[in-house]
Amino acid sequence: MSTNATAAARIVVVDDQHANVALLQRILRHAGYLRVRGLTDPRSALEVCTGWAPDLVILDLHMPDIDGVAFLEILRSAQAPTDFVPVLILTADATRDALKRALEAGANDYALKPLHADEVLLRVRNLLSIRVSHEALKHHNSTLAAQLRDLTRWADEQALHHAQVTARVRDAIASGGPNMVLQPVVELATGQTVGYEALARFGSSPVRPPDAWFADATAVGLSAELELLAAQSALDLLPAISGDQFLTINVSPATLLTNTFRQLALQAANSRVVFEITEHQPIDDYEAVATFSHQLRTHGARLAVDDAGAGFASMQHILKLQPDFIKLDIDFTRDIDRDPIKTALSGALASFAKQIGATIIAEGIETAQELQRLRELDITYGQGFYLGAPEPLSHYTRRATAPGR
Repeated sequence: MSTNATAAARIVVVDDQHANVALLQRILRHAGYLRVRGLTDPRSALEVCTGWAPDLVILDLHMPDIDGVAFLEILRSAQAPTDFVPVLILTADATRDALKRALEAGANDYALKPLHADEVLLRVRNLLSIRVSHEALKHHNSTLAAQLRDLTRWADEQALHHAQVTARVRDAIASGGPNMVLQPVVELATGQTVGYEALARFGSSPVRPPDAWFADATAVGLSAELELLAAQSALDLLPAISGDQFLTINVSPATLLTNTFRQLALQAANSRVVFEITEHQPIDDYEAVATFSHQLRTHGARLAVDDAGAGFASMQHILKLQPDFIKLDIDFTRDIDRDPIKTALSGALASFAKQIGATIIAEGIETAQELQRLRELDITYGQGFYLGAPEPLSHYTRRATAPGR
């Protein structure tokens, strides 16, 4: 034990002989134990043990009124199951029966009178070391218990959140999934609409962005179901779109490889359908995605990679999948007319796309100045609120059938 621990240790000495109490106090204090209380009355000693919480009790075995064994039994019965206060028996009774009774009552060690200071101090030190170790372990266990409670509470909260999200997504699926709106894809040089991107909109409560709904679905293992509904709803719009315009349908890599989506995509695949690989999930098996993409292309469908330039994953998609369309991320388009770095990077990507036979679609065009700069960079297609906001199919069919058109 350290010097500070020795000085702080609380020791109660109980012996009906005042001389023995005084001798033990003198031995202990000389060894650095400064918090020693000596008592000759066992009843008073029990009260002290209850209120003072000693670290060690040194106890005589044969005392009037309450002997050492009875004292021990009372002391132990008053302790909590996790408490440990070591008791050292000092006695002149060397009989086997006396020592056995003391140990059975809860004594932890004993020494025989007459006292030998070195032996007493050695046993005191050992018992206090055990006491310190016990307290440290109890504190550690208490800390672990608190951490376990926190972890359990967190797990319960996560389970509740998971259940709530699952129920919310299942409700959206049960109601038929998202409604689909269309945002025009425009040829920048002519202003002509060449296609549309199908975008999901959720009317279900709570009102949240589509990305949040799909992220929730992914978190609870329902992304494929929700994406399939969105894809089917988008494909249902295709017959009403002009025959020379294409439709872009978003799909995550994981959903692309499901059997259900494969069947849907192969049945619908033709030159007017573009499957857009989103970057929100990693591609774990490029070979499988590339193989299925090739199958889709043999049926006439085309492939687009979303958010080019937004991160390493989109560039990997381009290199591994060789898409027909590369969608320039909105962060590159925004303020491109005022940012020479964005201009240079977008121009380089446009040049790269031409070399591999792909077409750039710039996303998020919101100003005439952005549009003009993208035209100067010879970007082929674009979309954004400046060119046309996402609208229901009826908005475009009304325009197509309006008088004078």
